[in-house]
Amino acid sequence: MSRERYLQALRCQAPPVIPHQIWLQHPQFITDATGIDYYDHPREAARRFHARFDVDNGGPVHVEDKPLPRPATGKTADGGERSDEGFGTVWHNVSPFTEPEQLWDFDPDPWGADADKAVEPNYAMKNFRWCFEPETWDARRAAEDAAWARVEALFPGKFTDARAFYCTTFMWGICVFGWDVFLMALGMDPDRTGQTLQRISEITVRMYEYFATCDGARFVCPHDDLCMTSGPVTSPQWYRDYIYPQYEKIFAPVKAAGKPVILTCDGDITKLAPDLAEILDGFIFESSTPPDHMFETFGQTKCLVGGINVRPLTLGSPADVGAEVKRAVDRGRDCPGYIIACADTIPANVPVDNVYAYFDAAENFRQR
Repeated sequence: MSRERYLQALRCQAPPVIPHQIWLQHPQFITDATGIDYYDHPREAARRFHARFDVDNGGPVHVEDKPLPRPATGKTADGGERSDEGFGTVWHNVSPFTEPEQLWDFDPDPWGADADKAVEPNYAMKNFRWCFEPETWDARRAAEDAAWARVEALFPGKFTDARAFYCTTFMWGICVFGWDVFLMALGMDPDRTGQTLQRISEITVRMYEYFATCDGARFVCPHDDLCMTSGPVTSPQWYRDYIYPQYEKIFAPVKAAGKPVILTCDGDITKLAPDLAEILDGFIFESSTPPDHMFETFGQTKCLVGGINVRPLTLGSPADVGAEVKRAVDRGRDCPGYIIACADTIPANVPVDNVYAYFDAAENFRQR
């Protein structure tokens, strides 16, 4: 079954059919492939999509069939170009923080003086009071289990219940303070900046204590964009001093509960991967990270999700797309934890014919 082979790959057990994970943000393709208008009937479009394409995780998943808002045209309110999903391509939120001292003196108490302050409102401290209220966890688990049961009913045998969160340690600096203040503080006083991130990520420690109690969740998929396309944002030693010790604390309870930890990280993680591999069970990596290096170094011991570059999909011909998918899958075929993926996502500007070519190639080459 789709779910079983995905779980086998998470644990490097070499399923005979290589699993396929998809990040697809392409309403036009979904509509074309299913014959259902994605915006008018998202649930039925998602069901038909997964009936047609043998995807093990990801893709459109909707349990409600309420129409989705169609994207407007032109600029967003924050000045970004609108995409086919209706979102802007850039964030222009104004940070409530303007000076590094505000970062160093930040109060991470969810009930404290800074509880409502963040450049991205979803990551304000006040939203995470529940992490410190274990008496509320039973109700939260019940709601999540019910949501998963609805997914299972609509897509039987598909997907794998997991838990994930966008900010692990490093991302708190970006989502709370914004890049400008965060990078200024990191350059002026890396130690105090690292200590601030550690204080904030005590929230993440509590969150993963909760995840460890979620029996239905088979793995956890933390997200932390530690790198730029050129490599680490700062020295690898700084990550050793301030990021990895927190990772050890954060992931300890879920690892004790037997749940694999698969990190999603943008940018080129080559220089950080050896240290991260001591903590993690696998990587979801973008094409900024040379895939051959990941396959050669970690292919026999870690789950590896990725390897396909979105550039040929965007700019090449269908033949170029097939060649790119074959190159990646042939290289990952001997890795017992390999999962086929274009971890850059497949966005709406990829030609529809190229998306079909991608799915055809993934299906044709996935037999181990």
